[in-house]
Amino acid sequence: MNMVNRKSKTVFLAVFFNHILQPIIIPLYCMAGYYIENQSGTKLEWPELNKLIEDSEIGDVVLIKKMDQLTRVPWGEWKTLKSHIMAKGLVIVVVDQPMTHAVFSSGEQNSITLALTEFMLDLDAAMARDDYETRNKRQAQGIAKAKAEGKYRGRQPNLTLHHNILDQLTLGRSYSQIQEKLRCSRATIAKVVKQ
Repeated sequence: MNMVNRKSKTVFLAVFFNHILQPIIIPLYCMAGYYIENQSGTKLEWPELNKLIEDSEIGDVVLIKKMDQLTRVPWGEWKTLKSHIMAKGLVIVVVDQPMTHAVFSSGEQNSITLALTEFMLDLDAAMARDDYETRNKRQAQGIAKAKAEGKYRGRQPNLTLHHNILDQLTLGRSYSQIQEKLRCSRATIAKVVKQ
């Protein structure tokens, strides 16, 4: 990134799912970029994360609020993602994991601290995946129970959004204009048109 003085250490703030962190003042570091990703972390391919890795340099920091915002992928895919990040020479700092904050202190980290930090990141990644799988299993059980009791109606359409889309269509707006104005997908617009 040309705007950043690359002589100082750099922090890349990775914001996933639109969770905005409170400003964090870190001496000798500058915020080089904000990357907002709206994907769930259950797949290895993330356009914004890949852009962050591409834009970064050795020694830069990827700052995230919680580990589950970075990954919920299975263990093997986490190892691939982590190796991709580490190969670039980046350091992952998790706000909710104080052990990862050692990179901001002056002085060298010893090998024991580095190993413990890596272990904590791996543990957090495994726990994030386990939480994801448990939540999905419980959701499926709840849906099955509701269906058996005749209470399940599925996801209901956003009638206000549908009404607003129809208003925009009657005004002669294009799909792209409607998408931008109402922050909805083309598929949603097309579904409203079909009704």
